Amino acid sequence: MPHPWPADDPASLAAFYGEHQLKQDGLPTAGWEQANLTAFIAPYPMVLAWEPTRTVTRVRCHRKVAESLKGVLQGILDHYGSVAKVRAAGMHLYAGVYNYRRISGSGSLSTHAWGAGIDLDPDHNGLGRRWEAGKGMMPEAVIALFEAEGWKWGGRFKKRPDPMHFQATQ
Repeated sequence: MPHPWPADDPASLAAFYGEHQLKQDGLPTAGWEQANLTAFIAPYPMVLAWEPTRTVTRVRCHRKVAESLKGVLQGILDHYGSVAKVRAAGMHLYAGVYNYRRISGSGSLSTHAWGAGIDLDPDHNGLGRRWEAGKGMMPEAVIALFEAEGWKWGGRFKKRPDPMHFQATQ
């Protein structure tokens, strides 16, 4: 059963994931991060999408999404059946979860600012690109795994599709 994620608006995100407490430099305090974020070991090896020689061993995300996200990543490994096949699908190309930032071209905070969004294989699933079957983009099985957990897929965004992106919102 999908999780009861918040609506995708600033007030709902802050109410569900926690209002950010900011330092003078405009970034979240260590206290906010400690209270709201956690990390888990990914069920399969990932690499930074922009620096593939750098291995990602831990995924840092919001505590409220950790179990769900880890389960989806395990589901990806289970679906493909081997790390080699996960790599062939590009699902080991990690482009981040927690990153306190605004949505590109917007004044609103990204779900990444709460650790409730993840980007995978950005080179094949670029921001603004419409998803096309059979073009080596986000695999339909991966989309289905995230959506079964109630995550919203950025490839369905109307104004500006973002097929690399999944977020724990309605």
